[in-house]
Order: sequence, then C-alpha cells, then structure tokens
Amino acid sequence: MIGLKAVLLALATEAVLAIGLDVLVGTSVFWSVLISLPVAAFVLVWLSLPGAVEPSWHPLAEPTVTATHLEASTLASRLVDAAADPARFRGRVQPRLATIALARLRQLPDTHDLTDLRDPRAARALGADLHALVTSPTATLPDPARLAALLRELEEL
Repeated sequence: MIGLKAVLLALATEAVLAIGLDVLVGTSVFWSVLISLPVAAFVLVWLSLPGAVEPSWHPLAEPTVTATHLEASTLASRLVDAAADPARFRGRVQPRLATIALARLRQLPDTHDLTDLRDPRAARALGADLHALVTSPTATLPDPARLAALLRELEEL
C-alpha cells in the first residue's frame, strides 16, 4: 500500500525537478513536468517498497561460504574430473597427493630427510598401494571408499 508520506515525497521530487529544469535549463513548464514525471514515479515506487524508508538495524548474517567450503568444493570438482579423465588425475590430483605424502613422511623420524618419493624408504613407509597412487605414471583415481581408506592410512602414518 502506498503511504501518504511516499506520495508527498514523490510529488515534492517532481516539483523540485520540474522547477529546476524550468529555471536552470530553460525548458517549458510542460516539458519540465513531463521529463520529471518518470523520476517521481521511481521515487514513489522506491518509497513504497517495504523497508525502503526505515533502516534495518539487525546484524548481518554470517556468511555461509567459508574458505574450507570453497576448498572442499574445488577438491570435489577436481575429483569428479579426475574420475572421468585419468590424465587429469595425474596432472591435478596426483601431484598434490604426492606433496602431502612427502610432507607427512618428513614428519616421521625414519624418513625426515626424504626429498623424493622414489626413495625405497618412502615405498616401505607408505605401503604398495598408497605409494603407487602417488608415484605411478599410470595411476588412476580409485573408487571413493578405497581413496578414503588410502588417505586414512596416510593420515595415520
């Protein structure tokens, strides 16, 4: 419902704009009123919208998207691509898994000086399946359950 305050403000806007056009630009009264009519209509619609005149003092909602959410979303899309195309697995996912595996092995006392996953100590520490997943040039993405198990093994080293 259009309130009296909104109508009065729209009419005031119309009058000020029409007088300004007439005095400052020199247009006729008819054209000044006609040109300022859409502006007054916009002001009327804007003021008629709920909450347009009063400020909202409610605190802003917490954003639902966090960095973790974005990283998980990116990882999920990369895993979907990697499942469909083994070359994408070897180009996008496998190097990141290898970096994580090497970092994890460097935390262990027996393999803290490793610089390459082709070292026999890395193969022994990771196990055959996990080592093949992160180093083999022909590796493919395993099914989700197997991948979760391998990542759990890596985490528990």
